[in-house]
Amino acid sequence: MSELAASRLDDWLEKLSAPVPDPGGGAAAGIMIATGAALVAMAAGYVRADAAAELAATATRVRGEALAAAEHDGRMSGLLVAAFRRPTDDPERDGALRAATVAAADAGADLVALAASLDGPLLWLERFGEARLAPDVAVAARMLACGIRSTAVNIRGNTTSAAAAGVDAPTLQRLRAAGERAEQAAARLDAVAERVTATL
Repeated sequence: MSELAASRLDDWLEKLSAPVPDPGGGAAAGIMIATGAALVAMAAGYVRADAAAELAATATRVRGEALAAAEHDGRMSGLLVAAFRRPTDDPERDGALRAATVAAADAGADLVALAASLDGPLLWLERFGEARLAPDVAVAARMLACGIRSTAVNIRGNTTSAAAAGVDAPTLQRLRAAGERAEQAAARLDAVAERVTATL
């Protein structure tokens, strides 16, 4: 079990409120994604079907992985801040910045992939879920979309910093594509939420 998974929520929020890079906004987005995944598992748990049990298990796995990814994102944020704080005359500063910006963006892309993997389960719940749980399905979709959009902001910021640090063009293209995929995934999840909300 990760340290984050074992911690009390208020203790973690206290750490988040401190003026330090770890945890930061990326980790907070990870918590949002983990919470959305938990709601997917809850909604699936109300449906008596083998497929629903599998969806609940998938969502529970994503919840745990999102917490681990949030911790990793926090560590990458700490390394990035440490790289920026190196003296400008440090000969290793540019290399540290290039590595840290790319690693931070990749950490965000991992979080997005986890959240986006619940698109299918939410579509299933939209069709076959318990009607009384429809609001929870919509909230789950919104939370996952919010986590993704928040992470996309970090990916964009890290990509901009990577470009300024002299990261090569193919890597920058890959990072920008990750940001675009994040926005597309969030839009799909928001669409689920809109459709489900319209039935209420």
